Amino acid sequence: LEPAYSRYALDSERARALLESSGGSTMAWMTLWSSNSYWFSPTGNSYVAYRLGSGVALTVGDPVGPPSELRQSVEGFAAYCAESGVTVCFYSVNDATREAAAGLGHTDLQVAEETLLPLGSLAFRGKRFQDVRTAFNRAGKAGIRAEWTTYRTAPLSVLDQINAISEEWVAEKQMPEMGFTLGGIEEIDDDGVRLLLAVDQDRTVHGVTSWLPIYRDGEITGWTLDFMRRRAHGFPAAMDFLIASAALSLQDEGFHLLSLSGAPLARSQAAAAAPGGGSSGENGSGRRDAGTPPVLEWLMERLGGTLEPVYGFRSLLAYKAKFQPEYVPLYMTYMDSASLPAIANALARAYLPHVSVGQTFTMARRIVGNQR
Repeated sequence: LEPAYSRYALDSERARALLESSGGSTMAWMTLWSSNSYWFSPTGNSYVAYRLGSGVALTVGDPVGPPSELRQSVEGFAAYCAESGVTVCFYSVNDATREAAAGLGHTDLQVAEETLLPLGSLAFRGKRFQDVRTAFNRAGKAGIRAEWTTYRTAPLSVLDQINAISEEWVAEKQMPEMGFTLGGIEEIDDDGVRLLLAVDQDRTVHGVTSWLPIYRDGEITGWTLDFMRRRAHGFPAAMDFLIASAALSLQDEGFHLLSLSGAPLARSQAAAAAPGGGSSGENGSGRRDAGTPPVLEWLMERLGGTLEPVYGFRSLLAYKAKFQPEYVPLYMTYMDSASLPAIANALARAYLPHVSVGQTFTMARRIVGNQR
């Protein structure tokens, strides 16, 4: 176990150094989380983080590194997977990665929608931001303020409350906490991650959000929302208050972008209603593969529908609309339709790493079922 751990630690440190020096997508910080494996490009300037399961390598978002190396990274990682006898699936990636994968003959489907708030002139004025202003007013009357901290510098009394709020949230779901592109307590315990708390005059924590740094050319240019928890019987508008407070505070600090992250397996009504549901359905030669995209879209709808009653991703995406964000599609790409059952199983296992193997296969069967 010692050599394996040492290899992981070295790879993780190397990846972090590359991310901080060259930058990546708005969700690139998630590539540094534990349980990821790494492929580094021959140049040593780029990497791909991925999760391996059921014979499938699921990437944790886009390759990280100089934009000029993106296509080579996509091609290189795909070749590495082929040589290793593993199915490659570029997951939760942007347009540039999707197009690079299309050059290899991949089919794609929109699997999430990221919500962005450009900073610089943001002001929550007008009727469309009434809910946000109401949250500010109610917080003021309740004596609640927003307070920045980090998990490693917060007082023990605050940490105890954060942990209790998180445990309460998980208990309400009656399902294991999800992982992969969704952070938990382990992921917020990092010096690079900022926390914004809703705290009252008695030092009671009513809500907590975590913010992941977005790097561009060696500098932090923005922040991405990840961890969101609210005390069950606390201030009801805590999330509205915290997100809006973070946006204005980070704007004042001079940052350019806020990402409210992507809701996994969820798309806005406009995207879902678009022809093909966001799927390009074209292979590398530009020819549309008429049979595969509907199958993949059906698969993702089943996976999203299976998890929605408990985790509410689609409801979360609808909730973020009150901040009037810009919407950016995120895609999943794959090569062979025969790999869909394995991809479904790998996704279920990645998002729910703490369920038993039997539960995972049961979920996969529910998702894939009979295509009728």
